[in-house]
Amino acid sequence: MKHAFVLCLLVLVSCSGRDTPGPIRSVAQDESMIRDMVTSLNAQLAKACNGAAVNTDSLMDAYYEQNIYYITPWGWSEPLDSTKVRLRRAIPRIRGFENRIENLEIKVYGDGAYASFILRQNYTVDGTLLEEYLPTTLILERRGQGWKIVRAHRSTDYETFQQYIALQKKQEGAK
Repeated sequence: MKHAFVLCLLVLVSCSGRDTPGPIRSVAQDESMIRDMVTSLNAQLAKACNGAAVNTDSLMDAYYEQNIYYITPWGWSEPLDSTKVRLRRAIPRIRGFENRIENLEIKVYGDGAYASFILRQNYTVDGTLLEEYLPTTLILERRGQGWKIVRAHRSTDYETFQQYIALQKKQEGAK
């Protein structure tokens, strides 16, 4: 009888519903992992924008699911490949890039999570100073022992949008 009880207990533990093998992490550990991920992604992008030899395509592939669409601050929905191209074209024109994350909030729901924060970016592009205020939401899914961004949405405020318009007009005037 004692052996039957132990056998039943082992069966119950093995059928706990976890699809992926590996250590069970707490919500706090998952939130910490996602916090580190968001911080690392933005730090690597800052390095790339400041001239470090960072392959931004590989960087995006490491953090983002391949088939996602990114909602840009100006309201466009673009596939990740378009975001990569836009980033590659912009980086050579950027000087003095700084960014910081404010009000980072992370919530984990099993194998899904979100990270919501304000991204502030200051830099000069083609000689024009941009001071961006970018509310950002990332939706993440567990992938093995890590996480991937499966949806990204970034918006902006009126002042930042006006800076984009002024920069566009300046670029059109230079042609």
